[in-house]
Amino acid sequence: MPRASLQLKVAKGDLIDGKYIVIQKLGEGGCGSVYRCRNAKLPEKEVALKILENAADLPRFRREQKVLNSVRNDYVVKLLDHGHHDRHPYLALEFMQGGSLRDLMNERDKLSVEEAAWIILQSVWGLKASKAVHRDLKPENLLLSRGQGKARINLIIKDAKRGAQVKVADFGLAKQRDPGVTALTNTGQIMGTPLYMSPEQCRNTKNVTIQSDIYALGVILYELVVGKPPFDADNAYDIMAKHCNDEPRIPKNLDPRLKAMLARCLAKNASERYRGLTPLERDLRQIVGMNGEPEAASGGHLTTWVLSAIALLAVGATVWLLRRDILTWVDAVWNGTVSK
Repeated sequence: MPRASLQLKVAKGDLIDGKYIVIQKLGEGGCGSVYRCRNAKLPEKEVALKILENAADLPRFRREQKVLNSVRNDYVVKLLDHGHHDRHPYLALEFMQGGSLRDLMNERDKLSVEEAAWIILQSVWGLKASKAVHRDLKPENLLLSRGQGKARINLIIKDAKRGAQVKVADFGLAKQRDPGVTALTNTGQIMGTPLYMSPEQCRNTKNVTIQSDIYALGVILYELVVGKPPFDADNAYDIMAKHCNDEPRIPKNLDPRLKAMLARCLAKNASERYRGLTPLERDLRQIVGMNGEPEAASGGHLTTWVLSAIALLAVGATVWLLRRDILTWVDAVWNGTVSK
């Protein structure tokens, strides 16, 4: 299918939609280019502006907008605004100072088992909150903050407030539970990133389940601790053939808990993997030492806000129901007629 270009031309200093001033191009995503911009009215506020480049990718663009509109979670990148610049739809996303997990991997050859598990655990929290099958999990789609007061990425196990926080991004291929928004693939097209695709996704993108995301998380976890992905080749189709037919070589000197986790995540048969994200989360918690603890503090958790609002509503309702008794008591106090 030909890709209908929208002739996108964006340069440093350009004003997008009268709101955002372009600072630099960050890269190209699945369906558009991403620019670092500052808010024209609030210069201290920066956003990552994803702008559609090819008209054929509009369904993926709209899908990402729909998914992000439906979730508010500390471990999913936030959608701040959306609109059009000339004919080009855009999404304004929160700007993550730490870049992507790929950037961190380029700086460090390998991560410790605990650091790798901590990164994947935060990714699991984001996926659970999205209630979607992502279908394109890879290091480039896991974004990081830097952590408080740090110029470089600062991972602090079990602390996503002072240390770097991981957020899941790029839901352009996500498969939600609404059957009306799942038919985006075309015959003969590779939908996903071959290095991280499960065997079943290599064969048919439409029919994958959360087990496919679990496989991708296993590939990322393997790459974090080993320093390279389990399968690689000179072209996409050879990589996919290895996912379908070859067994991953798991180093013998790895932590036994990690070896068992990788074996389950990377099983060829989806039914032999973790049955869902919660069992995987449980094993990851054990490695980072979070048994029985809630999600790590990350600042501004929606749950806290909701509980506070419920408490205020309950107090308000009680006052309303007892308003007559309260007014009678206040009147008695004012007039000095309260019985002693």
